[in-house]
Amino acid sequence: MSSPIARFSLEGKTALLTGASSGIGRRFAQVLAEAGATVGIVARREETLKEIAGQFERCIPFPADLSVPEAADELGRAALAELGPIDILVNNAAHIAGGVKAEDETLDIINTTLNVNLVSPIRLAQALYPSMKERGAGSIINVTSMVASVGIGRFPQAVYSASKGGLESITREWAAQWSRYGIRINSIAPGFIETGITADVIKKDNIQQWIGRNTLIPRHGQVEDFDGALLYLASDMSAYVTGQTLTVDGGWTAH
Repeated sequence: MSSPIARFSLEGKTALLTGASSGIGRRFAQVLAEAGATVGIVARREETLKEIAGQFERCIPFPADLSVPEAADELGRAALAELGPIDILVNNAAHIAGGVKAEDETLDIINTTLNVNLVSPIRLAQALYPSMKERGAGSIINVTSMVASVGIGRFPQAVYSASKGGLESITREWAAQWSRYGIRINSIAPGFIETGITADVIKKDNIQQWIGRNTLIPRHGQVEDFDGALLYLASDMSAYVTGQTLTVDGGWTAH
């Protein structure tokens, strides 16, 4: 009998990962590839994707601008044509207009945020659904946020929160409709994470003190903190898990 740990292996699996060029997405590309998956990596920056593909031989670039909803349809077709059936879809791409108050969010901000964070994940899942249904297997992982369920206020991001709340909600509805066909749909909801984009703000003394006071594990997250959640939901270790949100926020939302 094989070790249960072996069920974390993604050997022979094919994944499609959006938002792969930086931050948690870049880490996800590494983790999926090192677990044995062939990974289609998606982002706007083609040169960065090529650099990641050069570092991890199992990664294959798919440049796409997901602020244009039609791009998700084209991406789905291209990925299926080049990679074959997709076993794992990770909807990680995100747009955030940080620091803009709710009353000042423009129509351009609203449209771009909703297109990247909600509309494109929906279209991409729809594009991959038929092949997953035909094979009777698949794992869709939506990267949402703790702001899908709690207000923050200190970092204004109203439409971003709405988009992530919608993605978390549709996770449950997809699970209700598609799990009978062997397709599992779950979410990962990160808390505060240090990335290249957030580092300058998150490391300020007053922000560190605020995070420490409000997080049960008194620190902000690192991209490595999400390795286990990703591998669990992508692999057979979560074969009986669907429609769930795995919140990885150090306990911010627990009190």
